[in-house]
Amino acid sequence: MSMDSKGNDILWWGYRHTNGSLQVKRYFDRLDIQEAHESPFCGAVCGPFTADGRMDALEQAGKLV
Repeated sequence: MSMDSKGNDILWWGYRHTNGSLQVKRYFDRLDIQEAHESPFCGAVCGPFTADGRMDALEQAGKLV
């Protein structure tokens, strides 16, 4: 797993955009996901989860949303 400079796992979250595209972003705070749930452009939202980089995060999010 990827870790930050302090040795903590890097967390990700993802969502399926209403246009069908899959998006992933680094997770920093629960506000990230809260705002996604409130957005009219986010369909399904998942996370936070650990991943070994962005490509792994995309793969994992694709299974969850």
